[in-house]
Amino acid sequence: MHIIQGQAITRTFGTGALTTRVLKGVDINVNQGEFVAIMGKSGAGKSTLLYQLSALDRPSSGNILIDGQDILALSETALVNFRLYTLGYIFQDYALIPELTAGENVVLPLLMRGIDWESARQTAQTTLSSVGLPDKYNNLPSQLSGGEQQRVSIARAVAGKPKIIFADEPTANLDSVSGDTVISLLAQLHREGQTIVMVTHEPEYTAHCDRVIYLEDGCITRTEDRTYNQVKDFKPAPAVSDNFARYQNPPN
Repeated sequence: MHIIQGQAITRTFGTGALTTRVLKGVDINVNQGEFVAIMGKSGAGKSTLLYQLSALDRPSSGNILIDGQDILALSETALVNFRLYTLGYIFQDYALIPELTAGENVVLPLLMRGIDWESARQTAQTTLSSVGLPDKYNNLPSQLSGGEQQRVSIARAVAGKPKIIFADEPTANLDSVSGDTVISLLAQLHREGQTIVMVTHEPEYTAHCDRVIYLEDGCITRTEDRTYNQVKDFKPAPAVSDNFARYQNPPN
């Protein structure tokens, strides 16, 4: 069952002579419970694709369904709520609020969902313990190592039990030991049934993935299906008009 369906996704930046087409008609599906890695050289469009699939950006054209919801039909307010209740994010730079403790960084999205303080606090403590940080609830990000900060980021992402976790190069700023710890945590979440889409530069970190998608110059050129040991090569995607029709469902 596809939990993400993307069709003919394009993303263009700039105007006129300065226009840059970063994504060039990408078709991509992700199955529920799948751990997918997106790989490619710098500038290939990996993070841009992740931002489209994770509803953090809107494509210039194309269609994207997440858990059956046409995200391009949502208003900005509805989209914020959809992200809050459905998706979890892990960023390369951790994206922790420096003035809040580790526990408070995990608590904040739960409070935004309307969960009461004590329940949110207990959930945050339990989640921090699950990522190996049982005694770091009251530490500020500046008092934590890079690896610990990324584990707080993972705790924040999973505390609300999202349907999908998006990880944008989660090991890029970490040493090899901390990177291995982060990937091990993601692998454990995957074994528990979590859907994960991850951008990475490191091929060794795709060992736990079900599928690896290779991107080059804004096009998918190859996929490796680790489940069935299949490799598929693709020709460059044809040009897609920026006027490609979107779904016509009215905004919520």
